[in-house]
Amino acid sequence: MGTPERELSDLAKSYGGTRESYREESPQHRLTLPGFALAQTPVTNALYSRYVAVTGRRSPLTWHGSEPPAEQRDHPVVDVSWDEAQSFCIWLNDQLTNEALQVIDAMGQQPVCYNLQSAVRLPSEAEWEYAARGSEGYTFPWGNSFDPKCANTRETGVARTTPVGSYPEGASPYGLLDMAGNVWEWTTTLDHIYPYNADDGREAAQASGRRILRGGCYANPQGFSRCACRFRLPPTVRNEFIGFRLAFSRIE
Repeated sequence: MGTPERELSDLAKSYGGTRESYREESPQHRLTLPGFALAQTPVTNALYSRYVAVTGRRSPLTWHGSEPPAEQRDHPVVDVSWDEAQSFCIWLNDQLTNEALQVIDAMGQQPVCYNLQSAVRLPSEAEWEYAARGSEGYTFPWGNSFDPKCANTRETGVARTTPVGSYPEGASPYGLLDMAGNVWEWTTTLDHIYPYNADDGREAAQASGRRILRGGCYANPQGFSRCACRFRLPPTVRNEFIGFRLAFSRIE
C-alpha cells in the first residue's frame, strides 16, 4: 500500500507539484486484510433513485426532481456526501435483510444463522487500493503506464460522467471497473498518515474529520487516477465529481 519514498521526486516531475505534495502516500508498506468484496462498478443513478423514492431523501442536483435524467440512469450517482452514502448503505442493508428473511420464511425455515457480516458498506481505503492495484501493486488498475483508452479522465476530453463500465480495458486485476477516473469514491477512512492501521481510530464511523476519497474523476488529469493517490474532504461535502462504491465483508 502506498508509494515508496524514493519515487516521490519522480511523481513531482511527472505530475507537477513538489516531492512533499506526495508525502502522504509514503511510506509504502505491506498489510493483511480480512476477506472482502467490492462491487464491480460505482453505485448508479438508477439504484440510488430507488433509495430516494422510498425514503424521501434529497436527490442529487443533477437530477430532474426525484428522478435522474433517463440517459444517465446507468451513470454513477454524484453529488452524494459521505454521510448520505453511509445512510444509503444502512437503507440497502435493511432491504437486503428483509428480502433474505422473507425468502427464508417462504421456505418454512427459521433464519437462525443469518450472518450480517455480509452487510453492505463503504470500503476502507486499504481495501479500495488493494482491489484497484492487486498484489503486484500496479500504478493504475490495468498496469504501470497510463492509457487514455482505459479511464474517463481529463485526457479523454469527455468532461462528464460516462456509463459505468464504459472502459473495460481499464479493469483492475480483479475485474473491477471505473477504479480510475469517472468519479471520486468515498471510503470509510479518516484522513490519517501512513502506515495504515485499521485499529488506530481511522475507521471510527462516528469520529469527526475528513474522509479519504480514491480514484480521481473525469475532470482530473491522469496523476489523480493513480491507485495510490489520496484525496480527502469533510463528510458533508457533495459535488458533481463525487460518488461511491459498495463493499461487503466475507461470510465465514
